[in-house]
Amino acid sequence: MMDTLRILMLLSLFLQTILAIFGRRRKCFTGFWLRSVVWLAYLSADLVATLSLGILVRSQTNSANPNMIPVFWAPILLLHLGGPETITAYSLADNELWLRRLLELVIQAGVVSYVLFKLWSKDTIIFVAIPIFVSGIIKYGERIWALRLETLKDFRSEDISSSSRSAYEVRIVREARLLFKAFQKLSTNFLVFDFDQTKTYELVSKKNAEEAFHLIEIELGFLYDRLYSKVTEISWLRVILHSITCLSSISALVVFSIMTTRKNVYSKKDTVISYLLLVGAVLLDCYSITVLLLSDWAVIWFTSSKVVGDFLYRIKCLSPLLSFCRERKRWSRSMGQHNLTSAQSNKPLNELRKQYFAGKWSIHRRVDVDEVLKALILQQVMDKRSRYDPDTSDFLILLELLEERGYNALLSKCCFDKLGWSVTDVEFTQSLLIWHVATRVCYIDDSRKIGFAKERNCVMSSRSLSNYMLYLLVYRPAMLATELSGTRYAETTFHLGRLLCTNTKEKMEGNSTLDELDELSVQEVDAFFNKLLLDPVPAMLNDIKSTCEGGMSALLDGFVLAMLLQSLETHDGWPNEKKWEMISEVWVDMLMYAASHCGWKQHADALARGGELLTHVCLLMSHLGLSKQCRPEVSKQLADQSKRLDDLSGHQWVFEIPLA
Repeated sequence: MMDTLRILMLLSLFLQTILAIFGRRRKCFTGFWLRSVVWLAYLSADLVATLSLGILVRSQTNSANPNMIPVFWAPILLLHLGGPETITAYSLADNELWLRRLLELVIQAGVVSYVLFKLWSKDTIIFVAIPIFVSGIIKYGERIWALRLETLKDFRSEDISSSSRSAYEVRIVREARLLFKAFQKLSTNFLVFDFDQTKTYELVSKKNAEEAFHLIEIELGFLYDRLYSKVTEISWLRVILHSITCLSSISALVVFSIMTTRKNVYSKKDTVISYLLLVGAVLLDCYSITVLLLSDWAVIWFTSSKVVGDFLYRIKCLSPLLSFCRERKRWSRSMGQHNLTSAQSNKPLNELRKQYFAGKWSIHRRVDVDEVLKALILQQVMDKRSRYDPDTSDFLILLELLEERGYNALLSKCCFDKLGWSVTDVEFTQSLLIWHVATRVCYIDDSRKIGFAKERNCVMSSRSLSNYMLYLLVYRPAMLATELSGTRYAETTFHLGRLLCTNTKEKMEGNSTLDELDELSVQEVDAFFNKLLLDPVPAMLNDIKSTCEGGMSALLDGFVLAMLLQSLETHDGWPNEKKWEMISEVWVDMLMYAASHCGWKQHADALARGGELLTHVCLLMSHLGLSKQCRPEVSKQLADQSKRLDDLSGHQWVFEIPLA
């Protein structure tokens, strides 16, 4: 049992180290293995600590020699249960368990107190146990406080000017803090009043694309810290508590070193393990303080004082080591990519993967969200905002703008009559699949043309957004708030597979599945698209129609839309660049539509997976007044209400009572 306890104590320290180092990094990395390691460590840490504490209590209270195991191992486990600074919750649901955590604190603290009382002696070891016990209570209490933390605070203006050398960094962080205060009201379904809208609009609208998205990035970093870690607003109380925990760990290590030097009553194994536990506790405390002081919250706290704060922040920014360690990346800055072509050529590894991870490995890559795409998004958001004035326009106009998903892009290019059916006559999931097929087919066809610039900004933006929206549809359907999305996608890929099998003269039974298409390569799929465009005879279109008939597939409409888009060049004389500009504008509009219809809970969940571009677009739109929660100011609503009452009072109403 003693060997088991020693192994569990070291394992508990190892899990705390993993959580401390990697717990915060998941907000800017999308890797499956990183999230898996954090998830496994998060689930195991409390279990291992609790199990170790139970074994320790049993061994100590039943042992004839209470000094066989150092008594301060029990409060060290309480310290581990408090968890590191970098993670308090793995998912949003964990924040709702703060009452359970409070009960656990009472129980675990009671158990540790029982051990200390039972083994109380005149030995100096008690001077090691008590500081650790105090530190454990503080850390566990801080974890519960972080889970319970209310996010609603008053929105008030702050002085964001600074004349220091790092004025821009200070200003951008403090501006993001102002936006975060406004967002807190959005996220809790509170209305954003006119002052909030005006302030946020003034802040964001004056920025270029890179600055605007940088603001949103910092703001979402604040939200991540509030939801998933202890790294939140810094106050003198928190500084004092962190100082107490750190000094307690250091003092315990010093006292234990002195005690073992003079007289060591423990075995060599237990002494080594004790040193590892105490040194680990000191290092974890120092790491927690470092993370806190290098966070964006520290910028707010340091610069809140005009004298001391500015001096401290100068030291922080000018120090080469601290500047190197400063957090530079606050989210993954990438977006997942998925397309129907890769879905046809994906081959599962084994039966287990087929059963539990079917189709989940088709995300063959991720692409960076570059400055060009950010500029395109901001331009269209501002264009949509220019068509709505909160002071003069009816709120219904805003609702109509948020329901657009390509309407204005087609209308402005004078081709709505020809292509409008693809964005207005079908529901969003179908429209997304239709445009995805059409974008892919148009790209394949244009790639054959001499002089076609594949690296042109509008072409790259169209392809990346098309693949990103399909990625959301397949892997993050909750963020699109769509119904029957899986059915439409499955039927579209199934019908494409049947056509490919027919085209390549492969036998396919009526009850076959897409597993029979594993050997198809991307080149074969593209070749089929190319063949269809080279010779779009009615017979082939009829084959597609008969294959997809009676289902919810978007394949036929996608091919039809692709041919109509290509006819803009061949029949209407459009330059190729103009066509791709329109396609990119339609995709940005679809992205904005999806962003405005996604719930805040889904956005918050995405922060723990490296973040999504959709969340950044949603906040950008909200701060510019393009949100269903950005209602007209209250004074205007009350004035309209009074006017209606006055109109009613000015009429003489006669009510006829019907006779029985």
